[in-house]
Amino acid sequence: MDTELLSITLGAVLPLYPLLFAIHQKIGRYDEIVEEFKALRAEHEEFTGGKHAP
Repeated sequence: MDTELLSITLGAVLPLYPLLFAIHQKIGRYDEIVEEFKALRAEHEEFTGGKHAP
């Protein structure tokens, strides 16, 4: 019975791993973009003094 339960569990979980890996990669790319945007925004505020022309 233990092997049947194990095989059912693995049969249900293993097909999900490629999907989870793809989601993990997309989240990583999103985090990189957010960090780059924050750096660019900080650089922009440094040059403009934090104020914009009306």
